[in-house]
Amino acid sequence: MSSTLLANFAGLTVMIPVIAALLMLLGPRPTGLRRSFATGVLTALLGLALWMVVHVQATGPLVLRVGGWMTPYGIVLVVDTLAAIMLSLSSFTALSCALYGFAETSAKEEHPLRLPLLLFLLSGINLSFVTGDLFNLFVAFEVMLLSSYALLTLESGANESRRALPYLTLNLVGSAVFLATCGFAYSLFGTLNFAEIIGRADLLVGDVRLTVLAILLLLVFGLKAGVFPLYYWLPISYPLLPAPMAAFYAGMLTKVGVYVLLRVFGTVMPPQLESVHTLIGWTAGLTMVIGVLGAVAQGRVQTILSFHIVSQIGFMVLAIGLYSPFAFTAAIFYIIHHIIVKAALFLVGGVVIRANGSDDLSRTGGLWRAAPWLGLVFVIQAMSLAGLPPLSGFWGKFMIIQEGLTQGEWVLIGLSLVASVLTLMSMLKIWLGAFWRGEPAQPLNYDWRAKRMTAVGLGMVAVSLVIGFGAESVVKVARHAAIETLNRPGYVNAVMSANSTVYEGKHP
Repeated sequence: MSSTLLANFAGLTVMIPVIAALLMLLGPRPTGLRRSFATGVLTALLGLALWMVVHVQATGPLVLRVGGWMTPYGIVLVVDTLAAIMLSLSSFTALSCALYGFAETSAKEEHPLRLPLLLFLLSGINLSFVTGDLFNLFVAFEVMLLSSYALLTLESGANESRRALPYLTLNLVGSAVFLATCGFAYSLFGTLNFAEIIGRADLLVGDVRLTVLAILLLLVFGLKAGVFPLYYWLPISYPLLPAPMAAFYAGMLTKVGVYVLLRVFGTVMPPQLESVHTLIGWTAGLTMVIGVLGAVAQGRVQTILSFHIVSQIGFMVLAIGLYSPFAFTAAIFYIIHHIIVKAALFLVGGVVIRANGSDDLSRTGGLWRAAPWLGLVFVIQAMSLAGLPPLSGFWGKFMIIQEGLTQGEWVLIGLSLVASVLTLMSMLKIWLGAFWRGEPAQPLNYDWRAKRMTAVGLGMVAVSLVIGFGAESVVKVARHAAIETLNRPGYVNAVMSANSTVYEGKHP
């Protein structure tokens, strides 16, 4: 198969969810057939993404010049190892959350727009991973955010919808700042294509305007990732969502921001921005501690888990601030671990709500005796989140701490250890309140649907255990992705060499 034809797979990761969503909208009501169709689409996307992980490691990035336009005159899509990993994670998480939703409710009870909006959201997320242009990244964010706004309020009441206002307001402000940042970047470089920016940014090393641009990009993508002090919208809005949608948001949306920070500061911007890297590191330290303190203070399962998203984002961003191939390897490994673990924990929270009628820890209890498999899912994922060996979270934190100690960042590593201990404390709080305590406020409703929902969580636990016990293989893939991400000349060569491909009848 020719490289030109293979490059089209980069576009399929974006177009398949869009086409599938539009086809679903043709049917006014959810049916079992539509659910089967969605499952098939998500399974196919997962298979395609996993194939690309293997393929790009062996042969290099897939580069698609949309419409045959030469770089930088048209849209370019690039799938390297990091992008392929993220595509695999987004497809797997979407598939798991969709199956959980099928187990939770019958087709007749499902909102007719939930699945189409999920697929539109997935297309925006995937476009964020594969785009090779700053403005098209803005477009991807808008597709993603419009879908997320709709999903956030789709199944909420009037009072709950008001709590989504911070999410809407801050992300609209972030979009405005992003667009202004794109204009500023164009004024500096004369282009928004990543490959062209790389060469032109190197000529501006030492120019204060480049530092200002880097800080603006950190502001924009830090807001998307939920770093301190820009995280306020996250723990307020995520608990509003139905459990499967909350799990997908928890697993993927903030990781888009982290991915873009890896891409921008690893590939696009020059490595000489030491002051910005230091700022990233200290922002991460505050994010870890403030987020986990918020979790300790809460009394509801989904709210505690939402604050933990903020705290755990701090670990990933800290690795970016440490800025080395090993640190980037740790960040990528931690992203892989966290997406699976955090999504599974939110799915557990959904079962707690179904069984107890609430996730308020003052009203829950008795689940360990009634649902030991659910308790097993929670214990394994909670201990992984806290970083206990030999689970996946331990290896990610170990690598980050090791690199921090190597660089002499004693305070930041101390903050990460404090955050880990407090994470364990808040996980024990959920365990004691929801599982270990004897009697809930009302009789448990752990029915056959709850058991099927638990089965999806067990599937995600299995993947998490594979990551932890097979850490050496996962680290190997993450190391390849990290080295490739930091190989700025290699990225330029991959994108620009696509211009030499002849597209008969296409634009020069």
